[in-house]
Amino acid sequence: MLSDIIDIPPGSLVSLVGAGGKTTTMYTLASELAGKGMRVVTTTTTNIYFPAQGETDTLIVSPETPTLLKMVNSAWKQHHRVAVAGRVIGAGKIGGVQANQPFELLAKGGADIVIVEADGARHRMIKAPVEHEPVIPFRTNLAFLLMSAEAINQPLSTEIAHRPERIASVLGIGQGDILTPERVARLMTSEQGAMKNIPEQTTIYLLITHVSIMKQDAVQELISLVHHSHRLARVVCSTEPGNWFLL
Repeated sequence: MLSDIIDIPPGSLVSLVGAGGKTTTMYTLASELAGKGMRVVTTTTTNIYFPAQGETDTLIVSPETPTLLKMVNSAWKQHHRVAVAGRVIGAGKIGGVQANQPFELLAKGGADIVIVEADGARHRMIKAPVEHEPVIPFRTNLAFLLMSAEAINQPLSTEIAHRPERIASVLGIGQGDILTPERVARLMTSEQGAMKNIPEQTTIYLLITHVSIMKQDAVQELISLVHHSHRLARVVCSTEPGNWFLL
């Protein structure tokens, strides 16, 4: 389990950015922590789909902080996993909370841990943010940068990348150029790429999903290349949701 590899103590405000499995990771991690007796809020500062059955115990929707705090505090009487949203926006989606609200939920809402999906990627494997992205909540102390191993050594295109033009700009390459481990490493450690807007004091982990046997050599090369970053605490890999390991 991810929570057995990464220390996520009570009081953690965790933000997930990037691509390749943020929503699944958020809910899977919440279930792990709830199974250890913690009260966990899952929320977003962007737009995500309604939680599927089994991903949370209950969903609370309100734009107002006092209302959220009252309803979340009450929910702990019955639940250990509470999803929170600011509004319902249609098309099966919920809209995010404001950047200051996750810390309010942690400080005053009775939660032990708050996990926030702070970035959108439209189900692509890798991304680079534009000007308004990501929306990192105030007081975030843990950040997980996500990407799919399936993007490595693929040509840069809209099929694999969200905002490929931004990836091209950050890396100084063209669309259609190969996303080599070296290029992906630069994207993941760039302040204009995966680390954009993450506060200096935040502990950062790189989470690489979909690490098949065929991709392990490329992932190992990527890991060796990102180790130069003084901001990156560790790289953790997964083959499938919940199955995390170190290479």
